[in-house]
Amino acid sequence: MKIFVTIQLITLFLLMILSPLLADYPEKNITIVVHSKAGSAIDLMARKVSAISNKYIDVPIIVENIPGGSGLAAMRRVSDKKADGYTVLGVVKSFISTVLLTDAGVGLDDFHFLTCMVVDPEVLITNRHSNIRTLDEIIADAKAKNGNQKWLGPLVGGLDHLMAVKTWEKIGIHGNWVPFEGGSGAIVALLGQHGKVYVGNPIDVKGRPDLMIAAVAAPNRLNDFPDAPTFVEKGFGLENEIMWRGFAVKKGTNPEVIKFLEDLFQQISNDPDWINFIETTSAQPVFYDSETFSQMIADDNVEAVKYLNKAGVISSGNGSQKNIWFVLAGLVVAVALLSMLILKILKKKPTGVMIFSAILIVIGLFFYYLTFNFPQGSLTKSVGPASIPRIWIFTLLIFSIWQLINTMRKPEEQIKKDPEQKIGLVVVFVAMMVLYLIIINVVGYFISTLLFLICGILILSYRKYVFIIASSAGFVLFAYLFFYKMLQIPLPLGTLFE
Repeated sequence: MKIFVTIQLITLFLLMILSPLLADYPEKNITIVVHSKAGSAIDLMARKVSAISNKYIDVPIIVENIPGGSGLAAMRRVSDKKADGYTVLGVVKSFISTVLLTDAGVGLDDFHFLTCMVVDPEVLITNRHSNIRTLDEIIADAKAKNGNQKWLGPLVGGLDHLMAVKTWEKIGIHGNWVPFEGGSGAIVALLGQHGKVYVGNPIDVKGRPDLMIAAVAAPNRLNDFPDAPTFVEKGFGLENEIMWRGFAVKKGTNPEVIKFLEDLFQQISNDPDWINFIETTSAQPVFYDSETFSQMIADDNVEAVKYLNKAGVISSGNGSQKNIWFVLAGLVVAVALLSMLILKILKKKPTGVMIFSAILIVIGLFFYYLTFNFPQGSLTKSVGPASIPRIWIFTLLIFSIWQLINTMRKPEEQIKKDPEQKIGLVVVFVAMMVLYLIIINVVGYFISTLLFLICGILILSYRKYVFIIASSAGFVLFAYLFFYKMLQIPLPLGTLFE
């Protein structure tokens, strides 16, 4: 009898687990997460999808704005949800650069791309009242200025920046990219004639009579701008440079749910209200299925890597690894010789703290050298991936130099009595640092940092265990909330958790 009751309970438990999978989809609200504020192109597109969807499904589609990290915050929000089809990500082409320039534990491979519904041609925009208005005048002025012509647009390493680099390559000129935090700031600068060219889309010209399109990266002229020539007409190619917008779900979503969403988006893409809405923005309504869309993203990713390298935003690394070890060896020799010279002048013997401080100075200078290989100001005007590491590096250098000088100034008798001067303690800390750098790649920044802090404090003979655990955990929590979540700074999660 007990056996039958046990089987019944197990069966009931399994049914409770599987019941959500057996339910008809959709049975509740569907949320589209977009990465920008209300009123942006992808936001308006998502809201139009929401409005038209009422014709085809009984549940509402709501739009949730999750700005931050050039799309990382929105991608994280969707990747943190269940793969049940109730949370959809609005995707744009600029996400490719975001993923390539960061290592935040989320990427395009975490999503299944449903469809691309809008393509928007890239255009060069000039000030109608400037002396540089047409593509021919842009080329002539750029050659005369020998690479000092100012091109304006949002962000470093973003879609429009890469379009500028590609344009320079195709038409045989060089320019100076001036990044802004957003497109509106760059447009204001162009209106004030603080630059010659703005890279954007046709919608940027609508409602702004002082601006004009100098060239369109499309096969044919645009109906709304019949006087704007194409690059093809001028013999430069660039016939299909677009900003695309579409939708994706978390990878692992039920194939039947994916099929439902794909059919829904196809119905919307054929709706006259949708077509009219997109055409009013001078963009083109399309419907690229999952396979076509995914291949387009893969091709764009390859091209983005090429032009990010060409722009100097990322480095292919050729030859750089060879230089790293020479730099490290040079720093070790230089700091060692300088320390020995100072000790000889002061007639002092090396102690544990002196050696440890010198090692930290070498480490600080070495990591400062490595930050020059980081993308400077990527996806932002002023703050790039190198900024936060350099704050910690400068702090480390200042305190290490101060500690080294302070120890050298102490009388010999006082140094001998100080237990912290023992060289054995230095060896232990150096070994811990090496181990920390090894395990950080496996278990990630947060766990390895927590263990390093706890062990380091214990080695220093501090025995208030509650304080040790609380302070170490508090620092790790602060790093997670402030740097990882709020500032969207990529911290390694470790191969075990990626």
